[in-house]
Amino acid sequence: MRILLPFAIVGVIGGAIALADPYGPPHAVTDMAPFCAKCHASTTEAQLTELRPEIAMTETIEEKHLKHIQTNVVYKDLSSAERQSLLNAVKWADEQATVSITSTTQAKRNSRIEVTVITRGGAGPVVGVSLVDSVVRFQARPIGSSGFKVLGPPLIIGPERKAQTDWIDRRMRGFDLGLGTIMSAGIQGDAVTQHVDQTITTWTLRTPPEPGVYGIVAAFYYGTEKAHPLGTVKRNGRDEPRGGVNGGSGRVMFSTVLTITVN
Repeated sequence: MRILLPFAIVGVIGGAIALADPYGPPHAVTDMAPFCAKCHASTTEAQLTELRPEIAMTETIEEKHLKHIQTNVVYKDLSSAERQSLLNAVKWADEQATVSITSTTQAKRNSRIEVTVITRGGAGPVVGVSLVDSVVRFQARPIGSSGFKVLGPPLIIGPERKAQTDWIDRRMRGFDLGLGTIMSAGIQGDAVTQHVDQTITTWTLRTPPEPGVYGIVAAFYYGTEKAHPLGTVKRNGRDEPRGGVNGGSGRVMFSTVLTITVN
């Protein structure tokens, strides 16, 4: 265990950085769960019911992000009025963000079903979605853990209403393309022009072999600061959130639980 622990820590940190990056995971083209998005704030405390109240509070939008815009040194170049403008833009981005999930509620064992997730909002340039089994953020598992299998690549319709294949194309040749996590590119959320983008992703799943009642949830990953020009800075040749990729400006939002009875 002493030998494995450092590698486990690196894996978790790597996942956190990957999902916090506004351009999406730089290397991890695989299934992910919301615990990996360590640097994202939770949109509701209902995601954090298993945590002690004082710990849950640190994961909220207010504590993990908004208060830092007022106090953190990385925002020191902004005047009070500019900080308020950025705060207003971030709050606008959160108000626009939604995620929904639809599918059948009854299915036979080992049968095919389609699950569709619609996202709205996010500052961009990418947003992400994972199919998981719970709305409890730090205990939710990728949907394959509960017996579902993703069959083939999901159909990702981006904001231009065209199919996107870039995410799946990043998988190595010969690897299974049935991913329960996707990234959709070309997202532009703009608080100044009030522009909001939408994505639609459809998965084909094989239901579990055991009868029972199963839950499927969509975890939505999106950013906020880049919805305003003041929230964007150039670092290493890229436009990044002013607060940095680890600054808490990302979000984790859950859909409602889709309950499917498998007979």
